Amino acid sequence: MSEDFILVDLDKEQKLIILDKASFFIFDEETKIDLNNKRKKWIQFKKSAITDIIGELSYYYNRSRSEYESMVLDELIVHLENHEN
Repeated sequence: MSEDFILVDLDKEQKLIILDKASFFIFDEETKIDLNNKRKKWIQFKKSAITDIIGELSYYYNRSRSEYESMVLDELIVHLENHEN
């Protein structure tokens, strides 16, 4: 794995959220395959894609009308931000 990638541990629900709400920011084919693999826990992302995914998830967080959805999105955003640095 090159320095341009970051490994992020994600559960099944978090992977589904990223695929549903921000998949168009994932240009790396291996990352897409990893996200679709239900058994894979550690997903590699390009560093530049993490920032774009966080931004897109924040868009949905700011417009969420569901308390549960807001909570899940906030948790995922913070988790990704921790791996971004």
